[in-house]
Amino acid sequence: MARHAHEFSCTNCSWWNYPMLSDSMHGNYTIICGNCKHEHYRVIKDGVVTEDRHNSAMNHGDTIHVMKSASFKTKKEEKKKGMIIKLREMATAGLMR
Repeated sequence: MARHAHEFSCTNCSWWNYPMLSDSMHGNYTIICGNCKHEHYRVIKDGVVTEDRHNSAMNHGDTIHVMKSASFKTKKEEKKKGMIIKLREMATAGLMR
């Protein structure tokens, strides 16, 4: 089961969030912005956050709280690779949910 950081933008504060997701995640999830705590009701398919809202035909998964350290004002392409490496190390050590 592979884990990876998937990016999405918060519609409330416009910050970029990078929750750690598993390829096996599929269904309705509530994602909490790491910056402003806004709740996003999204469908995750095969570990990828979609723009789809909760679907009544799917089961509800967990609530995902994005860590403040995984939320940025700019997209990750504009960040140094060092931050991405740090996030991966934290995930490997089990420090990220």
